[in-house]
Amino acid sequence: MNHKNRTKFFLRWGVLFALVLSVTNCNSTSKRDYFDTNFKCFAEPGWRDQSNFKKYIEKGWLPTRLLYGEDNNRIKRSEIVFAGDSLVHLFLPDLMAKEFPGKSVTNRGIGGDMTETLLTRIEEDVLVLNPKTVAIEIGGNDFIQGKCLSLVQNNLLTIIKKIHSKNQQIRIFLIAVPPTRVKELNQIVPVYNLFLNQVARTTPNVEYIEVWDVMRKLDSPTLSEEFIRPNGDSLHFNEKGYELWGKKLRPYLQK
Repeated sequence: MNHKNRTKFFLRWGVLFALVLSVTNCNSTSKRDYFDTNFKCFAEPGWRDQSNFKKYIEKGWLPTRLLYGEDNNRIKRSEIVFAGDSLVHLFLPDLMAKEFPGKSVTNRGIGGDMTETLLTRIEEDVLVLNPKTVAIEIGGNDFIQGKCLSLVQNNLLTIIKKIHSKNQQIRIFLIAVPPTRVKELNQIVPVYNLFLNQVARTTPNVEYIEVWDVMRKLDSPTLSEEFIRPNGDSLHFNEKGYELWGKKLRPYLQK
């Protein structure tokens, strides 16, 4: 298997792993319902289920990072790098090439990634490519675990600081966490997106890319039917969603 085919194989394997993972982590609602009077946010590293978190790191996160390290050594540089969780991971190379023709775009998403894990790998997986632009979509998995909102926000701010400590001129696009078909996530995510918007308004070289408003149902805070994947997946969206991402991002990339 040559390098290109090997990369595609592992990317698609990683996507499958992310989809299985999402189903596993959405089984319990009580620990992620921020509006439940008995809810207690989670401020520890990892997941509430540490044994499954260890399996995830060993079988999904680390192998994907190893692949990215090999690919980074091969390509050396990339003008635009996408980083984040499975929503980024599912933005497969063929789709990216279609949405951003003529651009040097690299995907460094990992299914299951949280703000804390992205922070630990942003240098080796993303900044080593000396990008001019870093597009980030992250946070949904934090809220699946019921992470404390202040912790998620502080992690995001630290990610931005780490990127700009490398190069103050790097443009950072904060993509809104989109609606899903999971009620508990749709309750807390808009609060987090307001925070992302405010960060962009007050931080140089940071832009907020709104997608929640155009991906939700007209009269309901849930994912619109046109973006639902055909396999019953409640967290991720279909190719039409990535076409919308491309439409939203292209004007910013032309500035």
